[in-house]
Amino acid sequence: MGRLKKGALWGVLALCVVFIAWVGWGFLQFDRDVENPREGGFSGRQCEGGKDCGH
Repeated sequence: MGRLKKGALWGVLALCVVFIAWVGWGFLQFDRDVENPREGGFSGRQCEGGKDCGH
């Protein structure tokens, strides 16, 4: 029973690490898209009025 609990805890820890990395990667991608709207990763709604923003 002890090995099962220990394995489950390690599994949960691994899932937490993967989730944190996934959220961090998403934040970095969002930040890059906001800073560089002309590269096509984000919609043009944050562009200055009257500019094309590459679309």
